[in-house]
Amino acid sequence: MNLGKESEWTEFKKSTAERKEAMDDVASILNKHKAGTLYFGVAPNGEVIGQDISANSLNDVAVAFKEALKPMVYPTIEEIVWEGKHVIKASFSGLEGPYSSYGRYYKRVFDRTEEMSPEELRRAMAESDKESFWENNLTSYGMERVDEKRVHSFYQRATSCGRLEEMSAYDPESLLTGLGLLKDGKLTNAGHYLFGNDGPILLKKAVYVTDERISFADISRSEGNIYDCIEDAMLYIKEHMDWRVEGLEGTSRIEVPEVPVDAIREIAVNTFAHADYRSDYEHEIDITPTRIEIYNPGSFPSDFKPEDFAEKQNRSLPRNKTILDVLYKSKDVEVFGSGFRKTYHACKEAGTKTDYEISPDGFTFVFFRLQRENVPVNVSANVPENRLSPSARKVLTLLKENPVVNSSTLALELNRTRKTVTRALKELKDAGFIKRIGSDKTGYWEVLKR
Repeated sequence: MNLGKESEWTEFKKSTAERKEAMDDVASILNKHKAGTLYFGVAPNGEVIGQDISANSLNDVAVAFKEALKPMVYPTIEEIVWEGKHVIKASFSGLEGPYSSYGRYYKRVFDRTEEMSPEELRRAMAESDKESFWENNLTSYGMERVDEKRVHSFYQRATSCGRLEEMSAYDPESLLTGLGLLKDGKLTNAGHYLFGNDGPILLKKAVYVTDERISFADISRSEGNIYDCIEDAMLYIKEHMDWRVEGLEGTSRIEVPEVPVDAIREIAVNTFAHADYRSDYEHEIDITPTRIEIYNPGSFPSDFKPEDFAEKQNRSLPRNKTILDVLYKSKDVEVFGSGFRKTYHACKEAGTKTDYEISPDGFTFVFFRLQRENVPVNVSANVPENRLSPSARKVLTLLKENPVVNSSTLALELNRTRKTVTRALKELKDAGFIKRIGSDKTGYWEVLKR
């Protein structure tokens, strides 16, 4: 049996051993046609040769889609038998491009896949900005999910700096509607992540005793919207880094941080402005004796490095244009693309060394700390209950009362999403507060610490 020739919409692979190359092809097809079909067990000439399909084969393909493609793609994967030969068929579609495969961007040229040039990627990003699919998609939430104090704080800052015109009579609903964050009474995704009151973002924070990161001196998680998380990240780093006193200014001591606060803030804002909020990964702050690391789940544009934006003054390639526009109005962002330039300048002035790590699942910026003496070698990794996130503490209280309660009921009781409850349960398990007894369907939670 022969399926014909490969095309701009169709790709053939002999077996699932070619999964990585297949994901590059999927990204290229999505970037040109927004939909396509991938077959495993078919030769390039269209001949159905089949392949051995184990119990894990379909899952392996699903995992490849999940790990490789950003933004996330949700394919339909099925096993087909033609003339006794087994084939895997993956049908996929997506409107939120440009799509990357393992951090690189591709285009489709008839039946070939080629990597995009920087200029082609820039054009694709610009075209995507016109649609901003993810940001402008409506949630099921209305004003009841809005942190009105945060909205009012934004309004005061944006009007005082002249980037937003004052309203004749302040009204948060009208303000969000005017910003494009509320439509027909429903928050957009951008509005939810900027001003949601239900903790749409999870920020993990840890201070490790050694660079090996075996034990830690502090660990916590917090949930909030973008403005909450920027503030929380800044407070956490400022609290856990070293400060020195250099003389007096009048009667006041001059305290100097080991890493410039302005540089930390630029990266903190950057991490929440450019993150991929469709990713399964979470924001992190990791502090070791020699490093302060800020991680965001958003792959860096292919063929670009932070230096390109700091030294060459390239234009920004925003993933979340609406979110960036709101942050610009409140003066958290000055000029698109200027964050790295400011960061490197501040660090150069202070003599602070920096580095970064680019991976398919995200971007980590590293500040190197001043060398310190007498660093302790070991600290207990016990997490007190008051260090848990608010959602985790509430879930723990309910589990103490009813250990057989399921996640759907927990979400209903707490007025939170199931995703938030799932994160809280994982936090409690990781911290040793609970463990699961039995299956997910018929088991129960055992509370280990009371």
